[in-house]
Amino acid sequence: MAEPRFRSFAGGEDLPAAAALDAIVDDAAPVVAGRPRTIGVMVASVDGHAAVQGRSGKLGGPEDRAIFRGLRERADALLVGPGTLNRERYSTTLDAHQRAARTAQGLPPEPLLATLSRGFTLDEDVPLLHEPLTRALIYTEAEPTYAVEEDHVEVVRLPRATGAAALADLGARGVGLVNCEGGPSLLAALVREDVLDELLLTVSPKLAGGDDALTILRGALGDGDGPHLRALRLRGVWRSGDVLFLHYHLAHGEPA
Repeated sequence: MAEPRFRSFAGGEDLPAAAALDAIVDDAAPVVAGRPRTIGVMVASVDGHAAVQGRSGKLGGPEDRAIFRGLRERADALLVGPGTLNRERYSTTLDAHQRAARTAQGLPPEPLLATLSRGFTLDEDVPLLHEPLTRALIYTEAEPTYAVEEDHVEVVRLPRATGAAALADLGARGVGLVNCEGGPSLLAALVREDVLDELLLTVSPKLAGGDDALTILRGALGDGDGPHLRALRLRGVWRSGDVLFLHYHLAHGEPA
């Protein structure tokens, strides 16, 4: 099968995934001191579903995979909620050739994988906890309920395990680029705390239907009652086949 090609709506040239990703990554939101650049990377059907039968895989395809995994290759760390890790069964996050490319650049073969689990709800049998190639950080307020493999998993106890606190710790460790891959509760928390810089949303050319749609955000985006809309600034629109990729910057501190 031919590798997918990507075309920006701002230009007419078809590009390989690597070139499209370079353009997206180079178009960075303004740096915020004290924490890494943080990009939400999500997929949704045209009618707004972020998952089908609890998982996002059925919404993806070769085009989404090329962008999703290519952005992982460029990231220093992935931030993923425990519910997503439990459902999606994370282990290694890159293909062998991507690990080789990172190693050739003097980088660890896999990006650091961090999760935020206040009550330590990460399942003990999640594969990443037992995968030596994956270095993991578990940010929590609770006492671990099982022993982790300390050679590649670190438990970080925080007085308040918030997205902002986790990102501050990652920044102190030299992490410069974080991909947040959900789930919707974690992504909403990052927006609420005003620590999400960008959103790269894949619009899958599918309709999911159903009465209980799981969207890319779950939970309020502010304190108190009523809606708390947040402004986005569209930076780029990319197309590959029937799939759209929307790149937004978030307007920090600005309600819509």
